[in-house]
Amino acid sequence: MTFKTKLLLITILPLIAVSLLIGGTTYYQSRQLINAETRSVAQRVLAAKRQEIRNYVSLALTSIEQIYKDEPGGREAAQTEVMEILQNLTFDHDGYFYVYTLDGTNIVHPKLPHLVGGNWWDLQDDNGDYVIRNLIEAAKNGGGFHQYVWHKPSTGTVEEKLGYAILLDKWGWMLGTGLYTDDIAREISVIRLDFARSIRQTLLVTFMITLAAIIIAGSLIAGVRFSEQKFADTKLKELTNRIFQVQEQERKRVSTELHDSISQLLVSVRYGVEMIHSEANRDPDLQAQAAKCLKTLDATIAEVRRISRDLRPSVLDDMGLAAALGSLGKEFQNQSGITVNVTAEQCHSRLSEGAKTALYRVVQECMTNVARHSQASEVNINLKVGLQVLVLSVEDNGVGLPRPLPKSGGLGFRNMRERIETYAGKLILSRRTSGGTRIKVQMPLDNPAAKAA
Repeated sequence: MTFKTKLLLITILPLIAVSLLIGGTTYYQSRQLINAETRSVAQRVLAAKRQEIRNYVSLALTSIEQIYKDEPGGREAAQTEVMEILQNLTFDHDGYFYVYTLDGTNIVHPKLPHLVGGNWWDLQDDNGDYVIRNLIEAAKNGGGFHQYVWHKPSTGTVEEKLGYAILLDKWGWMLGTGLYTDDIAREISVIRLDFARSIRQTLLVTFMITLAAIIIAGSLIAGVRFSEQKFADTKLKELTNRIFQVQEQERKRVSTELHDSISQLLVSVRYGVEMIHSEANRDPDLQAQAAKCLKTLDATIAEVRRISRDLRPSVLDDMGLAAALGSLGKEFQNQSGITVNVTAEQCHSRLSEGAKTALYRVVQECMTNVARHSQASEVNINLKVGLQVLVLSVEDNGVGLPRPLPKSGGLGFRNMRERIETYAGKLILSRRTSGGTRIKVQMPLDNPAAKAA
């Protein structure tokens, strides 16, 4: 076996093994994510429907409350009036209210009038569930939910339904309503299809990358004398870009966990300590200790939020790049005392989220360099969005760059350049004629209208 063959095998076999491992791991983790996400969606939608049903029942009770309480014209007249109100009280396409006596006799049903007057105590749905008796039992227990399958008026089919029943004990009535939950299954199905499509695309990309890597490796072996350095540089750049992506993903995950979990737990603890502080009037020592704990908790909460914001500013995801740059400039000015002037135009959806993040990190790195090295008193940040190109400039009035001007800059400058070049942008480092440093970024925009023209 020749040396070139051995080198080819050493190069290709690890690529194939790693690709298979990445593909298998990606598939397994994606399936786990699909299951977790669908469960979460189902729980959120079901909780929202429960709250919606409670609201509808509350509105219905409000509409009949006075009649039920006072029984104007006698009980029979009041009951007739309430039945007429509930008969006409509907919501959405398939929302309505129904009334049964406690022996299972229906007295109000706007959508299925053939049920009125009949006793449906032993009525079972397609799954063998005793619908009416279970709803009445839930109403007797103080009101509650019950899930069953029932006729859906708008489609004429039998679908899953979440019912809610309460007891009008003075009249011996069970008042109920509900919402159909077939849309939850449809939404979960759509999510699963989207995830499955993403998994297929990811596996395809992994396969294509593996295939491309094998071809590149073969080509490099054939011309190892003049191409191995270029090959190494290319791989290093790909690895750097991937590191940037993974770093941003991890920052976002940790920031979210800090903000949504740790911060909330600290706030909950603070409420408890604050209650102890308010109840410790008779014990000055305990009250002083509680006050000290409150102060420490406030500082901890502020620090957690600062770390979360530094890792991944939520304003960048929620309000866009322009607002994030304004927030960054204001915070930097408050911390450093250096005046920061920000002029930024909105780029909306004409720039990918990755490109926005790259631009934000470049400005963040510039601010760090200004604070450490420039001795500046003022910084100007300008973001201008043209028809096809975005231009970002960061200028300071500090001591400027050393002479002669470095061609490649330091590690921080190389990282900024690699971030921008990932999105087909260009970064230029220069010295201002009036003193100070200027960093200018040009990045192409996604402009469907210009492409169509």
